[in-house]
Parts: sequence; C-alpha cells; structure tokens
Amino acid sequence: MPSSRRLKATGLAALLTLCILLYITTAASSTRDSPFYTRTVTVIQNRETAEAQAAAATSERQRLERLERIEKEHNAALAAAEAEEELKAATRASGADVDQEPIMPYGASKVVDANTGEKEVAGRKYMKDGRVVTYKPPKGVEDDGVAKLGNVDPHSSHAPDANDSDVAIEAELNDIFRKGPIIIFSKSYCPHSRQAKNILLDQYSIVPPPYVVELDQHKLGPGLQLALARLTGRRTVPNVMINGRSIGGGDDVQALHDSDKLASTISSMGGKRMTKVQRLDEVKKVENHFKA
Repeated sequence: MPSSRRLKATGLAALLTLCILLYITTAASSTRDSPFYTRTVTVIQNRETAEAQAAAATSERQRLERLERIEKEHNAALAAAEAEEELKAATRASGADVDQEPIMPYGASKVVDANTGEKEVAGRKYMKDGRVVTYKPPKGVEDDGVAKLGNVDPHSSHAPDANDSDVAIEAELNDIFRKGPIIIFSKSYCPHSRQAKNILLDQYSIVPPPYVVELDQHKLGPGLQLALARLTGRRTVPNVMINGRSIGGGDDVQALHDSDKLASTISSMGGKRMTKVQRLDEVKKVENHFKA
C-alpha cells in the first residue's frame, strides 16, 4: 500500500495538472475578447485593406496613364495628318507642286528599283502602295537629320561641268540648313517677309528659334533664291522652310496662324528637333488666369 506521503504528492500533481488545463481552456476564449487582441486584429485587417486599396489604386492609375498615352499618340497622329493637309492646301494656293520631293539628306540617294518599283529619296523609301519605311544611310556615313542640297558625299567629287558658283551655293545652303529646323528666307524690304517674321519671331515662343536669311543682304542671295525656286517651286520671298520643306510665304503663315494650326504644323514637321512651340497670347492668358 502506498505511503501517505506518496499519495499526497500524486494528488498535488493531479490538482496542478487540472488547474493548468482549466487555465489554458479559459484563457484561450478570454484572449479573443480582450482589448489587446481585438485591437491587434483590427490593425492587421486595416493594414491588409489599405494595401489592397493601394494596389487597386496603382493598377487604376497605370491603366489611366496607358489610356492617356494612347490618346496623346492618337491626337498627335491626327494633328500631323491635319498639318500635312494644311501644308498641301497652302502649297496649292501658292502655285507650288504639292508632290515636290524634299531635299536630299546627307548620304541619301535617289534609287528606283526596276523589279519592285520602290523609290528611295531624301533618306526615306516610298513603296508603291504609299507605305514609308526608314532608309538606312550608306555604311560609314552618319545622317545628322539636317536637310542638305546636292552632292555632299565626302568621298565623291563634283561633276566636271559644275562651276564654282554652284558649288558655293550648295555649300552655303547646306550650312544654312544646319542653323536650325526653321529657316526664313526673306528680304529686308519685303512687307510679306516682315509679316512672316512678325508672326514667327514675335507672336510665338519657338525653341530653337527660326533662323532668318536676308537674301538681299547675302552675297549669294540671287543664286540662293534660284536654288530655292528649283527645290520648292517658290520663286518669291518669304520662303519658310521646316526641315527642308517649304510651308509657303507670308500669306500661308498668316493663314495657318489665323486657323490656330501653325504651332501643330511646326511641331509635326520639326519633329524631335523642336523642343517648344507655343503662342505667346496663350501664355499670357494662362498667366492672367493665375493672377486673377
């Protein structure tokens, strides 16, 4: 028979075990109702909700940015198409050839493939169905994107019958076209030239600014004017050119300005070479709005 001391120890151990079990079972249920537990659960749930809302907001913002980018690209394409139509209309009004070929850029050549009918001109390839693909300049020749005239291949020589005057005019035109994307060929006494210069220089903020060539003050002025007539079909001044293409004279610039399409025409034809084109009266309207 066990001794009384052993019985007491066994009973004490059983009582202690029972107390521990009771504490564990009651503590689990009471912990869920305690303020600390409920606050902790609430904080965790709020954090998860905030993270889910932030992820949804980020996804929605990215979707809106994609839609905005697509809309901008669409509007830019429409503006370019409208500017091209305005340019053709202005060219028809001035009597110039709408389908005139642009000036040949550095290293480009004009080639017609007898088999495919493809024509490469001014650094671009015009397919028979009207599609345009990029023309890759000859190997070893860097295309700087500036319009140039005549034979500018450093490895080729001039034709035997080319005189020094023609060579000088070609070189001077190439140098002028490097001055900037917008060139105004003008005469200082011509009222139509003053009209075009007033619009482009005084009523718009254009970067880089238009470069003005006064043909009546230039030593090669008459020769330059004849060369421009062959290139653009315009024999008179002013002759406003953007990246080697003429948009017409003073009346044409005025018409584009009045129809509020001059800025979009310059931006679309100037491409990446243009960093800013804005009407000054629009800038003043914005400034007055903020002041008010």
